[in-house]
Amino acid sequence: AKGRGDKAQDAISRVEEQILATNPVLESFGNAKTTRNDNSSRFGKFLEIRFNERHAIEAAFIRTYLLERSRLVYQPATERNYHIFYQLLAGADAEMRAELGLDKGSGSADAWAEFHYTKQGGAGQIAGVDDAKEFGHTAAALGVIGVDAQQQRQIHALLAALLHVGNIEITGASERVGAGIDADDSAYARAVELLQVDGALLSKWLTKRQIVTRSEKIVSNMTRAQALVVRDAVAKFVYAHLFEWLVRTINAALANGSDAGAPAAAFIGVLDIYGFEHFAHNSFEQFCINYANEKLQQNFNRHVFKLEQEEYTREQLENWTFVDFQDNQPCIDLIEGKLGILALLDEECRLQQGSDANFAEKLYKQFAPAGPRPAADAPAAFFRKPRFGAAEFTVRHYAHDVAYAADGFIDKNKDTVPDELQNVLRASRGPLLPQLLQAEPSAPAAGRLGVRAARKPTLGAVFKHSLASLMDTIEATESHYIRCIKPNDAKQAWRFDAPMVLAQLRACGVLETIRISCAGYPSRLPIPDFIHRYRILLPGPAARPAAEMSLDAFRALAARILAAAFDQPDRAQVGLSKVFFRAGMLALVEKQRVERLNAAATAIQALVRCYQQRALFLRTRRAVRALQTLARGLLARRQLRLLRDTRAATRIQAVARGFLARTQFRATARAIVALQARVRGVQARARFASMRREHAATRIQRGVRGFQARTQCRRELRLITRMQARLRQRLARRLIEKRKEEARSAAHFQQVTYQLEGKLMALTRQLDESQSRAAQLSEKLRLAHAESQQLRDSQQATIQGALAELTARAELLQRDKDAADRACADLAARMAEAQAELEQARAQATTDKLAQDAQRAELEAKLQELELELQQSREQLADVRAQHQKQLLIQQQAPSAAAAAQEQASSIKRSETSRWHASAGLSATGYDMADSSASPSLRMAATPQQAQPRRPHSVDRARDAPASPTSAASKRATVGGDEGRSLAKMLSSLGGFGSNSNTGNANAAHASLGSTTIAEEDEDAFQLQSEDDVREMLEHDARLIDEVLMELIGDLQVPLPNLDAEYSPPDLLFPAHLIGLCVIKMFQYNLARRIDRLLMSTIARIQKKTAAFDSDYTSAFWLSNVFELLSIIKTSMTEHQSASQEYEESERAMNDGMQYLESLLSDIYFGWIKDMQKHFVKLIIPGVVESEALPGFTASDSGFFNRLMGTGPRESTVKIENVLSFFNHIWRTMEFYYVDLAIMRQIMSELLCIIGVTAFNNIIMRRNFCSWKRGMQIQYNLTRIEEWCKTHNVADSTRNLDRLLQLVKLLQLQKSTEQDIDIMFEVCDLLNPAQIKKLLSIYAVSDYENPIIGPVMNEVTRRASPTEKSDKMLLDTNDLSEQVLYLTARKVPAIETYIPPEFRMPRIRALVDSQTDMAYDDEDDEDMLAAHMDDYADYREGVVPAQEGY
Repeated sequence: AKGRGDKAQDAISRVEEQILATNPVLESFGNAKTTRNDNSSRFGKFLEIRFNERHAIEAAFIRTYLLERSRLVYQPATERNYHIFYQLLAGADAEMRAELGLDKGSGSADAWAEFHYTKQGGAGQIAGVDDAKEFGHTAAALGVIGVDAQQQRQIHALLAALLHVGNIEITGASERVGAGIDADDSAYARAVELLQVDGALLSKWLTKRQIVTRSEKIVSNMTRAQALVVRDAVAKFVYAHLFEWLVRTINAALANGSDAGAPAAAFIGVLDIYGFEHFAHNSFEQFCINYANEKLQQNFNRHVFKLEQEEYTREQLENWTFVDFQDNQPCIDLIEGKLGILALLDEECRLQQGSDANFAEKLYKQFAPAGPRPAADAPAAFFRKPRFGAAEFTVRHYAHDVAYAADGFIDKNKDTVPDELQNVLRASRGPLLPQLLQAEPSAPAAGRLGVRAARKPTLGAVFKHSLASLMDTIEATESHYIRCIKPNDAKQAWRFDAPMVLAQLRACGVLETIRISCAGYPSRLPIPDFIHRYRILLPGPAARPAAEMSLDAFRALAARILAAAFDQPDRAQVGLSKVFFRAGMLALVEKQRVERLNAAATAIQALVRCYQQRALFLRTRRAVRALQTLARGLLARRQLRLLRDTRAATRIQAVARGFLARTQFRATARAIVALQARVRGVQARARFASMRREHAATRIQRGVRGFQARTQCRRELRLITRMQARLRQRLARRLIEKRKEEARSAAHFQQVTYQLEGKLMALTRQLDESQSRAAQLSEKLRLAHAESQQLRDSQQATIQGALAELTARAELLQRDKDAADRACADLAARMAEAQAELEQARAQATTDKLAQDAQRAELEAKLQELELELQQSREQLADVRAQHQKQLLIQQQAPSAAAAAQEQASSIKRSETSRWHASAGLSATGYDMADSSASPSLRMAATPQQAQPRRPHSVDRARDAPASPTSAASKRATVGGDEGRSLAKMLSSLGGFGSNSNTGNANAAHASLGSTTIAEEDEDAFQLQSEDDVREMLEHDARLIDEVLMELIGDLQVPLPNLDAEYSPPDLLFPAHLIGLCVIKMFQYNLARRIDRLLMSTIARIQKKTAAFDSDYTSAFWLSNVFELLSIIKTSMTEHQSASQEYEESERAMNDGMQYLESLLSDIYFGWIKDMQKHFVKLIIPGVVESEALPGFTASDSGFFNRLMGTGPRESTVKIENVLSFFNHIWRTMEFYYVDLAIMRQIMSELLCIIGVTAFNNIIMRRNFCSWKRGMQIQYNLTRIEEWCKTHNVADSTRNLDRLLQLVKLLQLQKSTEQDIDIMFEVCDLLNPAQIKKLLSIYAVSDYENPIIGPVMNEVTRRASPTEKSDKMLLDTNDLSEQVLYLTARKVPAIETYIPPEFRMPRIRALVDSQTDMAYDDEDDEDMLAAHMDDYADYREGVVPAQEGY
């Protein structure tokens, strides 16, 4: 009997071990990582543990529900496949990996990323989980349940085959071509090898399908998408059968020889099933899971709410009211009813053409028809149709409303794999795969066609029946519920999300349960058991029940016990057969019972423990006293011996330390004296050598620089002389040709007459000015004499010194007066000579008039056609002559006022509505402004032919083309015109010959007979006769803006610098002045929209023109013109003072235009600098750092490795002259195009900053640049750059060049003593300590230099340590994207209206002519040109007054 008992005990222990081993196996094959749980169970499990009559475990059985097959082939983001795949990939050894073809990745840690079925979620690992270790646990658990090593290797091969199946590539772009599998596909070959099936049949039925009709079988191609579905279906099919086989194997092991169908004496069933699921995308699996939860929730409601309250009624408890709860039976009817969702799904699956869309439509028709809303307890009330046309539906579950996507419901419910593929898998040569599929009914044999095969139940129907069986089992048992509550979504420990937990409790019905528990009696005991256990609470013999007691007596005794335990009677009630307790009251009664028992036990324990502790204390006290006596004697003897030893040692140490200190002091003093003598000698010799080197270097530099300066001066003088000779030769030739041409002209003498008259007037003005100046000097002399007399009377003590000073001043003033008298006499002589020439010219003009009359007789026909025009011209001539005589009379009467009027620049007066008239006191913008013309002493006295500027050559025009008479006559004109220009036009009209009407100067009369140009034709076709015509053109003529955009910007060829041509500001800035003229005229007429359109179009076209920055000339040209246009507009707005609100819109348009012009100017400026920086950076290191321009100081940068390899230093091909040439090129280019001086200096400052930053950063980071000789070369190169900057008055505003100079200076300073350190930090004040430390650490000491000793570097390190972390080693580059261009527009005195003759711009020419006819000026055009040239030259040299410039 004893042997049988031991054997039974062993059997029970083995069953328990096997039950525990099922958990890791089922978790590995059925659990996976989801977004909410790292070990989520993807199947339902019911574990039935059976007990025998002795209440010992004798067997167990497991039933599973609805494995989530789709997870094998698809995982959402951050989720994983089943754990077993990752465990296999991480835990398999090298031999197994090679055998199963799992060695694709670089290691086992990331092997999951090589397979399609494991990498879709993107999360191959779980934090805190070792898949390799878990693989070992799974293998051990499989061995416990009876799966031997051979079967485990077969399972591993089957799992690896499924991974390779997922990697099979299906080809085929269209249904006509059909899907296919490449024969060289390694994944396909490995899958066939591991499955041990026929590869040809597997490839065939994976890409083809067979349709059975009544008379034949049809094989057709599948598309790639269909083939992929079949491939995934095969994988799910095999894995599902493998999981079922594992469950069968587990049940066989747990049966322990018993029959699963036989009834058990007792059993405990544990149902572990998936909870309610609600994801962003819910499919058939979530539907079945939520269906199961609905059924379980109904059972929970029935058990908790219904049965609990029925028991209270049956026991006749007082003061109890029923608690309402939510019943989910309508939702269950919606799912499993006769015409529920599952029934309609099965019906659609039975149809040949069934689809998910048709299934959804049936649901809509059945549960969401058009009509009145269903009742609240009807199944249709728990169904909701989507608002839009998506194939989905929503079910109102007890926990949450879940929207299910109907896609995939049909295929997942059918859960079928083609019979052909099943036959191929069953024919496998492996031992495991056929065993897995043996329970599956085989495909029907190929017999008589037309016999319908047995219909396989759908997955939904199977799940429904399994769930019904489970509910029957639960109903037959006493159920206990464990609710798993998820504390947070982040899967973190010790984090509790209260709203989330509250929502789960409410959804699971736990809150209603708690409410019932609070209102009811959750704890209960039978009355006899209660009396037997708690009668001790009654005092005395009343607690003993009688031998024979009725039920009422038992109830009365229980009531007395409750009354003794509780003060309040409602905390517990006595029913018919049980005692009911409120929540927590049973624990209170139990506590009172324990306290009563503890009080009795405590009294007994107190007496016993008192006796024991008293005896122990007496024994311990006797032993302690004996030990204390012995220990104290021993410690006293030890203390005495220690005091004696300490006193002796102290005396010995004092004598020894004194002797050692005296010996060390004497040795240190001798060493310091010797070291100081050596160091001071070395320093003296070093200073002497340095002084000799500096003296020799200074002499060499003085000689070299003197020679270079003399050579450069001679060369420049030679070039300047040659250039002047060529220019004067060319000017002389042109002057001779022009005078020859003028000699042949019929109107030559008439023109000479007018010129002599103008010259006479000029000489008269100069004479008046000289006389006025002489009078002023005389007045000053008189005042000086008076001051001298006053000082002589008041300061007698200093009379000698003051007299000498006044005498000197008087002599100086006398000399000035004599010079002025001589100038007046000279002018008087010249005026007399000019008067004689005038008389001679008038006589000659009379003779020429006769010849001209003869010519008119020969051209009578032409005179008849121009008779009317001739008459008008004669009338105008008479009026002009009268005005001219009147002006001469005014000049004679008030010479000073006339001189002041002549110096004031003419301009356009603001238009009036009544008439046009000229005004000599207005600026180019139409408003009053100060005089800005040059002084009389700076005006040119040459003839108009000498002052005529040459036309620049453009890129696409020939430079040697001869100047036509029209182009020679075409001159610029200041807006407003002058008298000489009007006279020339009228004389030309009298002569009957056409001339360029926009020339506006005396040279127009010199044009040859019959010559006409394109500009004349355009002007004849387009003329402005009145103020209304001008306003009409400016307001409505769209071709005016087209002329500006095409002629002045779009088709304009930028002139190139040419030594054969002279360029004046109007030759290069005429686009800005002409555009400014149009804008100002539009502003005068208050045309806001036209201003906005013209300015925006002009800015856009210029920005497009300069976007590429492919030429320095183009960038400089448009930079100068944009700045000039901005200055013109700002000058106009500065002078404009509107008295009303009528110009508000125009002022806004002008202000907006100025802002966009400033932005365009900034874009051109920084874009050009960036383009220059790309080319200039390549010159800095070789030209400034590596260039060895200083003779006799060759810096050898070759180190030991270069000397060993035989490679010496190479001379740089780029010299400092290349850098200076680049500077000269940029400077001369900007000078040629008359770029503003502040912009020129700012651009050069940017280039200097680039030199400083680039050279500094390269030197501080390269050891071969840090030497004394290299520093000499760099300093010489920087000196050359500084000389150039001083010559051109340019400075580096960022001081980066100064930092570079200090760095070079540091390389040349002594670095051997601490005094040198102080000098370095004082001289190099712009360098931070970290930079000085870096330079000294990489400094290359030459053979003749003293090395940098350790104390020097230590001192430098000490000084650099406080700020070493914050100091920057390298200089920051100049980021142009963060800079802002700050410029102030200059004041433009007058608008130049010069138009090149080759430009066809009839409207702009007409606008210029109309302004020329409206204003007259007394000065000659050539004098105006000279004045503007002088003004511009003064402006370029920086002598323009502050109110007119910057």
